[in-house]
Amino acid sequence: MHRGGCPCCHHDDEEEEELTKGRLIFLICRLAVGLILGLLGLFLWNEENLRGMGLSNDAALWVNFGIMAVAYLAVAYDIIWKAIKNFRHIKDLFDENTLMMIATIGAFCLRFFGEQQNEFFEAVMVVFLYQVGELFEDISVDRSKKAIEDAVGLRAKKACLLHEGKKEEVDPETLKIGDQILVSVGDIIPADGVVVSGSGGVNMASLTGESLPQERGVGENVNSGTTLVSGSLVVEVTKEYEDSTVSKIIRLVKEGESSKSKAQRFVTAFAKIYTPIVCLIALLVAVVPPLFIGISNPTVWASWLYSAICLLVISCPCAIVVSVPLAYFAAIGLASKNGILIKGASYLDWLSSLDAVASDKTGTITLGVFAIDHFKENEIGEELFREYLFAAESRSNHPLAKAIMGDDDGSSYQEFISEYNEIAGKGVSLTYKGHHVLAGSAHLLADHKVDLIKCSKKGSTTYLAVDGKYVGHATLKDKVKDSAKQMVDELSSINIETIILTGDRNDISKEIGEYVGAKRVYSELLPEDKKRILQGEIDNHKGGVAYIGDGINDAPSLALADVGIAMGGAGSDMAVDSADVVVMNDDLSKIVKAVRIAKAAKAKATFNIVASLVVKVAIAALSVIFGEAFPLWAAVLADTGLTLLLVINSISLLFKKVK
Repeated sequence: MHRGGCPCCHHDDEEEEELTKGRLIFLICRLAVGLILGLLGLFLWNEENLRGMGLSNDAALWVNFGIMAVAYLAVAYDIIWKAIKNFRHIKDLFDENTLMMIATIGAFCLRFFGEQQNEFFEAVMVVFLYQVGELFEDISVDRSKKAIEDAVGLRAKKACLLHEGKKEEVDPETLKIGDQILVSVGDIIPADGVVVSGSGGVNMASLTGESLPQERGVGENVNSGTTLVSGSLVVEVTKEYEDSTVSKIIRLVKEGESSKSKAQRFVTAFAKIYTPIVCLIALLVAVVPPLFIGISNPTVWASWLYSAICLLVISCPCAIVVSVPLAYFAAIGLASKNGILIKGASYLDWLSSLDAVASDKTGTITLGVFAIDHFKENEIGEELFREYLFAAESRSNHPLAKAIMGDDDGSSYQEFISEYNEIAGKGVSLTYKGHHVLAGSAHLLADHKVDLIKCSKKGSTTYLAVDGKYVGHATLKDKVKDSAKQMVDELSSINIETIILTGDRNDISKEIGEYVGAKRVYSELLPEDKKRILQGEIDNHKGGVAYIGDGINDAPSLALADVGIAMGGAGSDMAVDSADVVVMNDDLSKIVKAVRIAKAAKAKATFNIVASLVVKVAIAALSVIFGEAFPLWAAVLADTGLTLLLVINSISLLFKKVK
């Protein structure tokens, strides 16, 4: 059994063992042998039984000791061996193995004071209960982690490979780029690929958190870990299994546990101080009172030694060091269920303490897709205006021209176009159906002495002139995401301000900032300007500052921020790699969910730490007050029981509904 990440219960990676079926059976057999021998030793301790066997009291003591020692070693030999190795390597001297070895050997020694009756059996029962508690804790943690991984991304167990007209069930990990697989209704898509045949509805909940199916047809991409809910698809594999979406998600969730949170780092530092102090206090409890109240009385020494041993058993901080990392692991799993990938527990801490969120605009706050927001024709009618405008833009590769054309490929205009000339930075000049047409900026029309009516709307405006006369204009705007204003409002409600950093024009940026409710807007920025301003925001805030972006130019800011948040749907690979948090479907409201999940994880961890310390202090006080009347096995039961309760508390986070 092992405890990954436990500061007082830590072992080297090469020493960690999985709780395999064989080890589980062997452990149960050991526990059964120890219990049977312990009960036999307890029965033989009865004086009448011993006299009936013709043994003296001294002989009976040693017979009983031998039986109980074998029972003890059957149950505890691995604990003793680990404690000895700790001493030999001068490493983790005060871990739970050392505490249990000292406590149980001390319980054995109590009998030799001559007054206690059942300490041999009590020592066996202490280590027996400890091993049973450890067993249930490990099973609980292992199952919990498996449940989290299963809930995060659905890993297909098989793939239907199409090969030379035949179907063959294969392991998804064996699929290669170019293989074709058949996906039927109800199947989990086993690999990333492109649809080459068929169509159907794909449930993307495992990636985006949204259960509404999305239609996928020929030429469209599908992701592993998603589920086909209607239709049938033949998919050509485009990524090796290890590079697939679901593998990356599961890998990120597993790796996320290795990045320690502030609470986990606190536990590590705390245990290094806490455990030696507890051992020192136990030593003082065992030695100091007898020196003053009965230095020559073996009963007094036995009583206070018993209290000291109880204190050692109670004080093992396993409840904290198991439940706190598990709370953060569950939070990472919960975030993944909601379409948010968090790359480490430390980023949950930053998310829970954010003061500000800085965001790119284009493609993040907005959709990054321009469309005609407003147009005005001047005396020629809407239909003719659109024809001239589309004809003028039909040969241009400029992004605004493509936005104006939309789905129109422009082929219907080509036979009527002549003398086409694209003027860099200004627009185009051409002849269309015998008419001279100008389309572009106000400067273009001014160069040709065309008077125009200046557009008052904010956005990118294309002016149109035909035969030297202004005939209208079209204004294009980037549409704001529906979730942008919601995100800003909800962040504001929990005292987190939103700042926009963008390279776009000041007037457009300011309008969008005012619409969504951003606290401040910085416009016309280069990537280095964004980084400089972001650094200033980080310096001026006591709490964390996050940055949201989607493009290659956002990568430096994503890396600089306390928490870099990338849009995983439309974002560049560099942005996603540089980020600490990835929102899979570009829904900005998910960022608020991430913050709420982080705060819930921190609350769980804090509760677990405080509850564990309070309960342990209370039980330790009772053990000292009641002395021998407080059974040692009850101390162990209290410790393992508390650990199980706090583990359940941590895992309950996985089932939390996040607003």
